[in-house]
Amino acid sequence: MLTSLICFLSLLATGFCLLCERCSSTNSTCSGPPYSCPKKQKHCLIVTTEYLLGNERWMSTYKGCTRKSYCFPSSTTFTFPSQRKRRAAMCCTKPLCNRGTVKLPPMNTKPNGLLCSGCFSKQSMCKPTETLKCHGKESKCIYYDMSVQQGDQVYTFAKRGCGTKFACLNKPYIGGIPGLFVEMMKTAQCTLPARGFT
Repeated sequence: MLTSLICFLSLLATGFCLLCERCSSTNSTCSGPPYSCPKKQKHCLIVTTEYLLGNERWMSTYKGCTRKSYCFPSSTTFTFPSQRKRRAAMCCTKPLCNRGTVKLPPMNTKPNGLLCSGCFSKQSMCKPTETLKCHGKESKCIYYDMSVQQGDQVYTFAKRGCGTKFACLNKPYIGGIPGLFVEMMKTAQCTLPARGFT
């Protein structure tokens, strides 16, 4: 009732009100109360990410309001040095349309015969240190110089590896949920991989 009243008052004041579910968790889903989006955030977003580092596995899910330009590509997988990553995301514009879950793409374990240079650094650049075998539908070599802001913390790093076509960015990019987390790509490059052996 209170949320509806806040949304109604926002509608009178700004001419726009979108309610999105807003939450975060360390698994494949989360749920939270409806949240009245700020005027400039006209999309609901849900994004789930899984990291594999050796035998360890991390997962996170975020839901909230965002700008259209902050929406992530729908489905991506990555291979970086000693790390695999997959992510699924959805942006939508109807009230509470980010309830539920998104389906992660398969984390294929079989190399696909393509090779990319790999590196990882907690600095703003990294030079290739190894050759990586790409997996599944990973058909691009990617390089990111980026920072991630979560709350008051900002983490800067650079990495090279394999990615699927939606990971292939050739310009600076910002994605995420303002107030929860934001990824800022300062440099994003994409090249074709080399042909290797499976």
